[in-house]
Amino acid sequence: MDIFMQAAIDEALEGLLEDGVPIGAVLVENGKIIGRGRNRRVQQHDQLMHAEIDCLRRARLTGGYHNTTLYSTLMPCYLCAGAVVQFGIKKVVVGEAKSAPAARDFMLSHGIEVLDLDNAKCKNMMEDYIQRNPALWDKFLAELNPDLLNPSEPSISIRHHFLSGDVGYITYLHAVLYAPEQGWDHTFDSYVALPLAQFALRCSAQERIWIAEREGRIVGCVAIVKFSEKEAQLRWLLLHPDVRGLGLGRKLVEEALAFSRDAGYSSVFLWTVSTLPAATGLYRSVGFHEIEELTHELWGCQVTEVKYELELECKKERTTAILAQ
Repeated sequence: MDIFMQAAIDEALEGLLEDGVPIGAVLVENGKIIGRGRNRRVQQHDQLMHAEIDCLRRARLTGGYHNTTLYSTLMPCYLCAGAVVQFGIKKVVVGEAKSAPAARDFMLSHGIEVLDLDNAKCKNMMEDYIQRNPALWDKFLAELNPDLLNPSEPSISIRHHFLSGDVGYITYLHAVLYAPEQGWDHTFDSYVALPLAQFALRCSAQERIWIAEREGRIVGCVAIVKFSEKEAQLRWLLLHPDVRGLGLGRKLVEEALAFSRDAGYSSVFLWTVSTLPAATGLYRSVGFHEIEELTHELWGCQVTEVKYELELECKKERTTAILAQ
């Protein structure tokens, strides 16, 4: 058990002894707990006294919140997530995320790292409380925005920065989604992982990644990689089957091309394979045209790779054309 999560659980249990809701939180800086709190809305008859808010109010800060990590037994709601964003807390670790509506996507969209431990003790603690206090719990939920309780469709957020585990997980998704249906072997993993890891180490204004997430899970991605001063490569376009048909693929590609224009590239190229007709159709629909085809032994079988290219009108050229009118 993580010692800081255990400390948050201890706070939750203290609240339970006070006939409160068993949610606890601690704030950690440089490996030390600098703040503790628990949900006190029942004890203090205060709707705003959530565990995370209580914790932040009691924190003994040496500076700001920027170098702290917040631990909570339950995924923060929008109230507490707003405080996390407001004060610039960079990481939130939670015990569980299933017992109540929460704001994971909201925090992720603001660049906050969110780690869900899916801790059995935290889940059992909340499940037992809800079973013993159904009327009170329903009252709490009734105070929330109803759109948070019954969302029509989980929202998809897009971020442009890497979090811990992204390189491995994106490689994993490529392997499990493409390799089995195409008959490719494990060498395909290296084809994705090695350049992606190198890309993640760089920091260039002419390169960007788009990582799409739904409910905290990566469901899509694409990147623009610098090939030369005037030529970019579109790489690692991926969509999980759960989000195909929603227009996300087109959105990712169009945003990547818009970025390429603004970055000053005159063209974008990509490599794909002939056995991915949906991807090929998307590329053609936004203006790419085939310029090369190569059939060879690759990834354990015979593969036909196809190169596509798109000529761009860069931002400077568009501005000049507009001024000339």
